[in-house]
Amino acid sequence: MNKPWKLILLLVGIFIAGSVTGALVMQRIGRASSAKRPLPEQWAPLHLKRLVDRLDLQPEQVDQLRPIVRRNMEQLNRLRAFSLAETRSGVEQMEREIADKLSPEQRAKFERLNKEMRERAKRLGHDRLPGGPNAPRPERPRPPGGAPLPPGEGPAPEKPAHN
Repeated sequence: MNKPWKLILLLVGIFIAGSVTGALVMQRIGRASSAKRPLPEQWAPLHLKRLVDRLDLQPEQVDQLRPIVRRNMEQLNRLRAFSLAETRSGVEQMEREIADKLSPEQRAKFERLNKEMRERAKRLGHDRLPGGPNAPRPERPRPPGGAPLPPGEGPAPEKPAHN
């Protein structure tokens, strides 16, 4: 073969086509799987149904387990909401600190970049976080037994508004 660059170009083209196809397929699969994910309100009934199906529970056992599953799934949802709210708060804090170190031109670009990332997350369905930037914080989770968390292991207390 006198022209090996043609073969190399062909192989690179095949590689790029495969990469693009794989990325598109994975994007579609990811969207489909996140759309199938149950909402927190569905966690308890789905878990109880799974227990009934797999353990052949008797009706009286289902009646005994229903409040246990519901109570604990509600606690898991509160912990999830708290964690997501703290994550959002941490990201916003990081963005503010970064913006403080940038020039006005860089800050404008940074704000556009953040806006694009939020819009992309919304398109992909990752914006279903509880509340929003101005939403009230979820109740502070407590360890088993109801004792408050030790200092520094939870959100900082909110400062009272001065009128």
